[in-house]
Amino acid sequence: MSAATKDPAPDAQSHGGLDQELLDRMIGAKGDTDVIELSCQNMLAGLCPLLETAFYEATGVQLVARPGDILQGRRRDLLTDLGLNAVYCEARISGWSKDISALCGTQLIIGLVECLLGGSDPDDLSIAARPLSGIELDMSLVVFEQLNESLLDLVTDDPRSKSGVDKPQSEMPPEEDDPRPNFHSAAITIDLEFGAVTAPLTLVLPQALLLKTVLKTPKGRKAALQEKGEWAERLSERVSRSQVDLKAAVALAPLPLGDISRLQPGDLIGFADNGDIEVTLSANGKALYTCALGRAGSRYMVKIERQAGPDENWRSEFS
Repeated sequence: MSAATKDPAPDAQSHGGLDQELLDRMIGAKGDTDVIELSCQNMLAGLCPLLETAFYEATGVQLVARPGDILQGRRRDLLTDLGLNAVYCEARISGWSKDISALCGTQLIIGLVECLLGGSDPDDLSIAARPLSGIELDMSLVVFEQLNESLLDLVTDDPRSKSGVDKPQSEMPPEEDDPRPNFHSAAITIDLEFGAVTAPLTLVLPQALLLKTVLKTPKGRKAALQEKGEWAERLSERVSRSQVDLKAAVALAPLPLGDISRLQPGDLIGFADNGDIEVTLSANGKALYTCALGRAGSRYMVKIERQAGPDENWRSEFS
């Protein structure tokens, strides 16, 4: 685990002859580097096991949560530096803070969607970071919800406190549209392992909040957890409504490799089938149906004849 400080702040200037950094320390807006580091380490130690349990109970998916890096600096600077290939979410815990920001690496979300919808073995995942699709952005909400619920258990024992999470966003708002002040903050990262994928999940919290927070010993979940499988059902419903590109493939007559290497524009290759032409209909790289090739007016069409494979639950393969 490493710690770093990303100051000075944009308003690090004298205030009536008093250095702004010193003033921020005096009023409790900024903490000593070592004090904030220790507070973050203690929070990570309590948060990691809570998050593992909460996520498993909500989804049936086993994650491994390990303490990651700790950074200190201004909120916007930290979010900008850490926001590459990440989805952004704002959250709150009533009675504790309305200024909770979180980032989650997109590779984790992509892998979770693939596996929750039955498409992959977690240990075989090989995922490149990219912007999330609408389905994946929906899925990211469960990560942020369980993170915030776990944080709730750790920072307050007030039964009236509630956790709230806003809709995740593909990127954080521009600075001019950001309603939250650019306060002194700490970025607290959890490295989440899901099969072959490891991705960061980061909380960005005000240092003033960390200085006054006394961590609690959790006594169980304060809010009702989602039923196991609920998220998979919601995603499956979303998948069923999604537009998917279809492809039709026709087998051609086999040719020697030497002949293939000499093919030129205008050469003709026959179909493999004699008589009726058999077409394989696929989507997202998955073979769905075997069809017959036909024609209606000026357009070629395919007629569904049978499933291409034995799996009747092929819808679960889509992400």
